Amino acid sequence: MRVVVVGTGHVGLVSAVSLAAIGHDVVGLDNDEEKIDALRQGICPFYEPDLQDLMEQTADAGRLRFEAEPADALKGAQVVFICVGTPARASGDASLVALERATRGIAPSLSGPVVVVEKSTVPAGTADRLWRVLRLERPDLADRIEVVSNPEFLREGQGVEDALHPGRILVGARSPRGFETMRRLYEPLIRDGSRLIETDLPTAELAKHACNAFLALKISFANALARLCERAGADVTSVVDVMGSDPRIGRAFLDAGLGYGGYCFPKDLQAFERLAARLGYDFPLLREVERINGEAVEATFDKVKDALWNLEDKRIALLGLSFKPNTDDVRFSPALALAGRLLDEGATVVGYDPRAGANAKSELPGLEVASSADDAMEGAHCMVVCTDWDEFRSLDLRRAKSLLTHPIVVDGRNLFEPTEMKAAGFVYYGTGRASHRSAH
Repeated sequence: MRVVVVGTGHVGLVSAVSLAAIGHDVVGLDNDEEKIDALRQGICPFYEPDLQDLMEQTADAGRLRFEAEPADALKGAQVVFICVGTPARASGDASLVALERATRGIAPSLSGPVVVVEKSTVPAGTADRLWRVLRLERPDLADRIEVVSNPEFLREGQGVEDALHPGRILVGARSPRGFETMRRLYEPLIRDGSRLIETDLPTAELAKHACNAFLALKISFANALARLCERAGADVTSVVDVMGSDPRIGRAFLDAGLGYGGYCFPKDLQAFERLAARLGYDFPLLREVERINGEAVEATFDKVKDALWNLEDKRIALLGLSFKPNTDDVRFSPALALAGRLLDEGATVVGYDPRAGANAKSELPGLEVASSADDAMEGAHCMVVCTDWDEFRSLDLRRAKSLLTHPIVVDGRNLFEPTEMKAAGFVYYGTGRASHRSAH
């Protein structure tokens, strides 16, 4: 099928490359000509495992190209995905300006019959607004344009895997033609075992927000448990292991730590709460999830202060700056929120991240960025684990201790075992762990 993907951010580019990989003729469309030039040269604008190689393979096979002009991209398009950002407004509502602009931008070049797919995360009812825009812009195609909701479930750091082997494919449509087109589009994935779920439009739109809100809730629940475990002398990792052994609960997203971050969860939680308010339902649980998430960073900051007393004249090493491993994304990163608090208190903060150093420095200029974990730890009075990159799990503890001015570790991701850290001679602060401060 001839497919156009509007927007070349994380969702757009991963979607375009994966659709080309399963055999479709795909054009990535973006009005940022500089970005398009880079993509034409095979330069991926962000880090995502396996994406660069797959992008080169599909482009070399002639199934993927990039355009900046809608007229060049949309010729003969059967399916058009809209994958633009929906950032939070000051009110918490999702801003749908880019979505409307993208829709109006493609309308003059549509020839029909065509299915316009809403891929961005949007409030329930948005598909109807897109349909009204398209009908106003192209009344001649009113009976040949179908609007479909197909929310993305792509995790940063695992986006290619999620796109090529999705656990479920959610499609909301209002007519058999919309459903049939999407079945044809995803036929290779459905044949390989991916589950197709077909619903009406508002159900599909609301389900995406509900999924993200519930995952954020699980993370905040684990972090609230961590605060309680520290007070009760219990171990949060063991508590959530017990919980996760119950198939009705599941273990995923129950790791206590610095909290969630990234582009999606913070904005989607706020947008979902604002949608509920507009529909006349007060949803205080969502606000509490957000409050507990902020509390997780503050709890880690308090551990650093407890370990070091005054933070002036202290050098603190942060291991991990991205909001999660396997990405260079630092948007709403808990590590940078913590770094900002430490800097405000007068500390010198030096961070290391395998991929996100440059982005972190751009976001927080006062942060020093090291080229290795060793460089970050050298001379530091305290080391804080902020992101659970695999390379930190295999840290040479003996060397780390020799590099640090004081053998103090605040583990914001529970990467290490308290007994092992104590045996290695560290003053160790875990998150919600029994004896969360182990003295050497």
